[in-house]
Amino acid sequence: MRKAQVKKRIIKVPRNCEFCKDKKEPQFKDVAILSKYVSERGRIIGKDRSGVCAKHQRHLARAIKRARVMALLPFVAGL
Repeated sequence: MRKAQVKKRIIKVPRNCEFCKDKKEPQFKDVAILSKYVSERGRIIGKDRSGVCAKHQRHLARAIKRARVMALLPFVAGL
């Protein structure tokens, strides 16, 4: 016998981008804001989990990478 197939409904919650709302771009100097979008292991959080629009996710990733090069953010969390 086959198992009964259960369809899971995915409910998308509309999220508002924090940067669109405030009408500003992510800057590499704002370490407090950038650290919200980096996991505890040092990875950049994706736009599906962070709620940032695609345009600002690209700017955010670039700002995080620049902050890492400038030694404002760590590349990897403490070992």
